[in-house]
Amino acid sequence: MSKQFILGSSELSQWHTLVREAEQDYGCQLDEAMQSYLVFTLMRFAKNRQLNTKALAVDYLTSHQLTETLRNEQLRDIGDQCLLVSGLYPQSAEKRLVSAGYYVDLGRSAYFHISTVTQKGIAELYRQLAERFVLLMDLLQTIRQYSSPALQPIAALELWHQTRSRAAYKQISEKGTPVYESLLQDHKKH
Repeated sequence: MSKQFILGSSELSQWHTLVREAEQDYGCQLDEAMQSYLVFTLMRFAKNRQLNTKALAVDYLTSHQLTETLRNEQLRDIGDQCLLVSGLYPQSAEKRLVSAGYYVDLGRSAYFHISTVTQKGIAELYRQLAERFVLLMDLLQTIRQYSSPALQPIAALELWHQTRSRAAYKQISEKGTPVYESLLQDHKKH
């Protein structure tokens, strides 16, 4: 499916359009806060060439030695990067010899930790980000599918098995070959 941007529109408008199209194609609708968070995260990291170049788990561990404000900023960046890597660049996870599920777990943990230590309104947003991490990842994978498959077949199967990602399941089930069907059946039994 080819997605077109409106020429002359702002970067913000283009990201909003892309996220809304992904929501429609995926079959969900985010509330305004979640949609805005996803759009601004995409904008913030769109030109970041350093995405997934550091060991985020080390940053996660060292964040606990920082002041609360700095810790929350670092954890937010870790959660955001994990979301983008698992959703848009899962192949980079494979290159680092970890699964996309690793980024799901780390990102959820980062967002959840913020939700336990911040003021009530912001805490609720981060709690929702932790709880809906897989949905947001799936939306990003839907966006990724517009240009190329997000995951290799085995990685998609592994991600589906770890997280029950609908986008990963869709990618596996659309192949329609006996190998995929056999793999799905084996994993459904476990």
